[in-house]
Amino acid sequence: MFSGHAHLKRRTPEGGIPRPDYIEYLVEEYHTSTNVEAKEQVTANLANFAYDPINWEYLKEAGALEVFEECTKSPNERLQLHALAGYYPAAFNFLTKPEVNSQVKLLLQTSEATDIHLNSIALFYQLITADNCSQEEKSRVITPHLLKTITNLRNLSPDPRVKNLAALFCEDFGSRIEEVVDSKNVLESSKKV
Repeated sequence: MFSGHAHLKRRTPEGGIPRPDYIEYLVEEYHTSTNVEAKEQVTANLANFAYDPINWEYLKEAGALEVFEECTKSPNERLQLHALAGYYPAAFNFLTKPEVNSQVKLLLQTSEATDIHLNSIALFYQLITADNCSQEEKSRVITPHLLKTITNLRNLSPDPRVKNLAALFCEDFGSRIEEVVDSKNVLESSKKV
């Protein structure tokens, strides 16, 4: 259930830590902790906060997006998963940065974890269906390489959830990419003539 500011204030006990401060504390704990299990717990908590839109600005201000970006580069699968689950639609500008986008694509391609596949495909789906996603940004996100990776998951994944989500992605966006690739080929061949 999504929260309102008045609801949050009522739910915070007297003397309790306000949510923005708590999120900031979690980000700080991530950066200062050397214990992997503690980092996993912190990133799981941050990812849980990302499910409620009221927290998005707090997460951004506290630097949680940078924590998630760092986690996608980690060899720890749980940190990767928490990062993917923690990215949220309001982070559109952050997620369309080439280095962040490339890292998520790399996770999708190299990981064998079903949850990482599901979260990555869902994240790309959210990005390209966002109201503020221009056609140019869509073409940067949905590359032929990404489409090929998702098509391979649709055809080869042993998990039916991954197959179904990948099939939906390919059905909704595959033909658009094929049109873009075909139009580029037509333009290139017309330049040669």
